[in-house]
Amino acid sequence: MGVQKEGTAIRFTCFDGVYTESLTLEQARRPDVLVALKLQDQPLSHERGGPVRLYIAPMYFYKSAKWLSGITVTERVQQGYWEDYGYAVDGWL
Repeated sequence: MGVQKEGTAIRFTCFDGVYTESLTLEQARRPDVLVALKLQDQPLSHERGGPVRLYIAPMYFYKSAKWLSGITVTERVQQGYWEDYGYAVDGWL
């Protein structure tokens, strides 16, 4: 089925019920954007953001969400947790 034409962004939600993050589809499809389950062949610990963590290498670390609970295709990028506090939506290094 794939992503419908209306889908242009990805929204990530976290188990804490507070933290969210968004990327454009183009950003999310980069090879240096990872949804990580393991670190050095071991399950990702809670301390490191497990069981599932978003890691976005070329962006500031606030974009790399811990404790992912959901990934949703959306029609547009939505402000996330840190963006509500004035951080840039595009957190490129």
